Amino acid sequence: MKITIDDLEAFIAVADFESFNLAANELGITQPALSRRIKKLEDTLGAKLLDRTTRKISVSIVGEEFIIEARRMLEEFNKSIDDVQELIKTRTGSISLTTNMTIANSILPDIVCDFKNANPNIRLRISQDSSPEAIKKVLRRECEFAIAQFSQDDPNIEFEPLINDSFVMICNKNHPLAKKKKIEWEDFESYNFLKLGSNSRTMNILKNELGEKINYLKGDIEVEQFSALIGLVEKNLGVSAIPSLAKFKRPEIDIITRPIDNPTVSRMLGIITYKGRSLSPASKVFCSLIKEKIKNLKR
Repeated sequence: MKITIDDLEAFIAVADFESFNLAANELGITQPALSRRIKKLEDTLGAKLLDRTTRKISVSIVGEEFIIEARRMLEEFNKSIDDVQELIKTRTGSISLTTNMTIANSILPDIVCDFKNANPNIRLRISQDSSPEAIKKVLRRECEFAIAQFSQDDPNIEFEPLINDSFVMICNKNHPLAKKKKIEWEDFESYNFLKLGSNSRTMNILKNELGEKINYLKGDIEVEQFSALIGLVEKNLGVSAIPSLAKFKRPEIDIITRPIDNPTVSRMLGIITYKGRSLSPASKVFCSLIKEKIKNLKR
């Protein structure tokens, strides 16, 4: 027979009240039911825990030793229940997520700030990866979810779209293209086009969407990070095209942006989760903040 929490509670109650009747009332059960629990516990342990007389019930020598452990086990069980309830209420726990570079450098700091202000005891573990690597981390269950671009068809992945992030031109305010209100890809042909790495996801999107128009994007400088690219544009060393979120809340005052038409190129960003695996309550709250932030950006 297995010892249950009910059995431990029964023994502790009788020991505390020194009465089966009072202990049964405290536990909300009948006295016969209480007696069966005590007998089951004693039979399982193979020892008498209570000494009974017609006038008094007292804890036996073995019972005195066992009650210390019984109280400890009951206390740990109740603490575990409290911890789970706190987790459900998003007061404690942890979140592991990964984002692509654009999200990490744009809207994520504001979201983390709002989340931690409301949920100070939740631990966050955030990594920054390319969208393909972010998906792999979700598939390996290293992260509970990712905020990135969905670029592969995998039956184990669920994707919730958040924003269609369009590419925009960025240039120094003194650059000739700064005077144009409408920009097309052909306008880049006469100027030094600053590129991200040729194997980057951003350049692959442009190659796939522009077709032969990719030949208008010619330049002699290539970098690996948006931050470096934007810094070079600020120095008026060339122009470039980046997703709009990559310029979000940047402090550079010498850079302007313009939408690019013919064609409009964009990428869909969203929340990536492992199919069939529900998010923790804390992660659901975090994702709600993401959706609210994106919703405000669209206004």
